[in-house]
Amino acid sequence: MRTRGYLYRASAAWVVGMALTAAPAMAQTEAAPATEASDPTDIIVTATKRNENLSQVPIAVSVTTDEDIAAKGIVRPQDYLISTPNVTFIDEATGDSFTNIRGQTSVRNSDPNVAVVIDGVQLSSLKQFNQDLFNIQQIEVLKGPQSAIYGRNAAAGAIVVTTKLPRAELGGSVLAGYGSWNTARAQAEVSGPLTDTLGFGLAASFRDTDGPFTNITTGEKPYRLRTVLGQARLYWEPADGLTVDFKLSGHDTKGGSTALQSQFVGLPIGGIPVNELDADRTDLPFVTNVQGQLDEWLVAGSLKIDYDMGWATITSVTAADKLYQFFGGDSPPYLADSGTPGSTVQGYKYRDKNFSQELRLTSPDDQRFRWQVGLYYLNFKRGQISELNQDLVGIVPPSDGIDAPGDPIIGATVSYARQAYKTESFAPFASVQFDVTDQLHLNLAGRYDIEKRSVVELAPDAINPVTGANYNLCIQARGPGTTLADCQASETFKEFEPKASISYDLGRTGSVYASYGKGFKSGGFNPLGSRAALLAVAPPGSQVFVQDQFDAEKSTSWEVGTKLRLFDRSLSLNIAAFTTNVSGAQQFEFFPSAGLQTTTSIDKVRLRGFEVDFNWHIPGGPQIFGAYGYTDGKVRAFAANPAYVGNRAPNAAKYNLNAGITHDFDLGNDLMLTPRVEYVRIGSTWWDVINTPGSRRSPVDLVDARLTLAKADRWSLSLFGKNIFNEKYNRSVLPLLGVFQLTSRAETRHLGVEGRFNF
Repeated sequence: MRTRGYLYRASAAWVVGMALTAAPAMAQTEAAPATEASDPTDIIVTATKRNENLSQVPIAVSVTTDEDIAAKGIVRPQDYLISTPNVTFIDEATGDSFTNIRGQTSVRNSDPNVAVVIDGVQLSSLKQFNQDLFNIQQIEVLKGPQSAIYGRNAAAGAIVVTTKLPRAELGGSVLAGYGSWNTARAQAEVSGPLTDTLGFGLAASFRDTDGPFTNITTGEKPYRLRTVLGQARLYWEPADGLTVDFKLSGHDTKGGSTALQSQFVGLPIGGIPVNELDADRTDLPFVTNVQGQLDEWLVAGSLKIDYDMGWATITSVTAADKLYQFFGGDSPPYLADSGTPGSTVQGYKYRDKNFSQELRLTSPDDQRFRWQVGLYYLNFKRGQISELNQDLVGIVPPSDGIDAPGDPIIGATVSYARQAYKTESFAPFASVQFDVTDQLHLNLAGRYDIEKRSVVELAPDAINPVTGANYNLCIQARGPGTTLADCQASETFKEFEPKASISYDLGRTGSVYASYGKGFKSGGFNPLGSRAALLAVAPPGSQVFVQDQFDAEKSTSWEVGTKLRLFDRSLSLNIAAFTTNVSGAQQFEFFPSAGLQTTTSIDKVRLRGFEVDFNWHIPGGPQIFGAYGYTDGKVRAFAANPAYVGNRAPNAAKYNLNAGITHDFDLGNDLMLTPRVEYVRIGSTWWDVINTPGSRRSPVDLVDARLTLAKADRWSLSLFGKNIFNEKYNRSVLPLLGVFQLTSRAETRHLGVEGRFNF
């Protein structure tokens, strides 16, 4: 009978994970160098697309294991990213989320700066990233440029997620929890062998919450959310050296949306005056009489095949997915103003289709000279609709089409845009690793991205009876003689992204390293005609930065760091310093009066900073951990208005820090009581290149606590509190026009209980 390799690896990963119980999200506790005997604190990462010991990888990597997820009560990505130094995660009330690393930002309607890879499949859109976590084995957060390895949109870093392989024997687990805001949560998973060579896994997750806020006009819960996720997996070893990994997953999510609040100087909200902009203000109520809507579903499949030929392993990763998302609700200024002249409701629809294929050859790990070569292909299509309708009775338009005047319920369409976007990307890549000596290692990698992008404006060529202008913004802006055939554009973006690093092993003490790399993400298109339309309505003397096409964003980074393992490896200490220069830093601009969401660029941004984290498991005592990350981001060139040079770079916190303590108390009879407390402070944040007065959010202080009673590996019961001191703050701010800004409230204190049973 053939030994089941996948079963052995799954069991080994479980044994390693059990040795790391309660490690924090930012901890980088790991093993002795590969040249020494295996250490029970080994962590193996796949940051370079091959399995390596974390202490030897010349990259700043923060690792979260499945035990960390349980110990900290991690539910969504923000729960572990918030504790990662120099990482900012923004989750808005519109179905969007953005991950920023070391000051390099991701913004709405633009590609991310952080690649997300799940079981070897790189997501083409982060709209599917911000979901509940379940059945996770390990999460790696790679900081610094990873474009040479992961290509497009990995300039600031990458998040590599590995889900659990099937077990050696049939087993599973169930989790159930309940907490504040009528929040119910449940997860279940089961896996095991079907034959000697074939394993299966099934997993599902459910969460339903009202959210912490109530609309005082309608009683609506604007942060309500109901999400169901599922995953099925088959892992097959039909022959020695050959593995086939098939995965099918999906989710369905419904809830509230556009749950934003306005600060418009001179305009009261719910009877409360607004005399100035204040990014720290959280006392304004939700007052709109339009119920927000979020409806999203995703179906994704992947097939990963590995074949070890002895001299090299060939890997094929094929993936496809289909995403639908609609979100809509009231329009700014988010008042109970249905029926008022000029009031509107908004709706946005996205339909994404993606196909990707990667082929690569990887040499064995046990050679002094190691190499990898590969090819990557992506075909990404997006249909996008945005519309503003007259707000007659507070109903969001249900259709994709244009509504004419006359309907007493569905107001006429004021503005309508419908674009078809297409991205086709092709990228060869290669890397080499050479052990100059047993301690000195050289790493070189490079990737050449060729990305063709196109847009077609599909709004009809017809006059809007409400506005008297053409529905098609392109035809409206370009004037007489313009036809639908003229309303399209395409551009090919090309870039070579190299990376080089050198590292030196310090034996069991750790390692030091230095690296250089370039990052890249393509330019793209705003709705055609955006610039002309905005210039036509701009007040005299105002500035319009928007172009119909925006340029690629490019960055160059240098980094030095060390990973130290001290006091008989009970203390891990990781330090890194970096400098990054960004050209064409992409930023989001919103124009509510026209319903236009656009992307602009900052000519040059300089980012400098450092980060340090530690994890000390005191022998016989508690485990204490902490981290601090600092980023000094400054605008260095902005041709549109040189007065903004020297301003703080937007959308990223100046610093973040966290500190915590946990300890296992043995109660006997296999019972363990584990308290855990963690403090997080997020530094000040500006939200636009202008650094608009009143839009700076002050530092935020959060405290989480958790108490867990567990019986061996059979069951656990936890009481938890998140933001237990009920810090009130805005998770994002969108300044507009200097006298107007939109804020998105962060969730308040959340208390709950959670139980888990393994079988």
